[in-house]
Amino acid sequence: MIFANMRQLKLETGKILELSRKNGPVMVTRRGQPVAIIRGIKKGNQALFTYREILDNIRQAAEKSGYGPKDVDRLVAEVRKNT
Repeated sequence: MIFANMRQLKLETGKILELSRKNGPVMVTRRGQPVAIIRGIKKGNQALFTYREILDNIRQAAEKSGYGPKDVDRLVAEVRKNT
């Protein structure tokens, strides 16, 4: 596995993304501790979803749990705000 720190990710984003596409996952670290893994997307990978499909799946699961669409939108907005 390839490792990159936050500074490298900030300065060389394109290079790191290309490495993940060609060579496999890249572990991103902050102060030596892992914080994320970047995986490249290969063309034709049917297991990947678009953002809209993921959000639709979240909404359906939330509704089954008794939450409404506005609850999901509020939670998504809250997560975006905190990231």
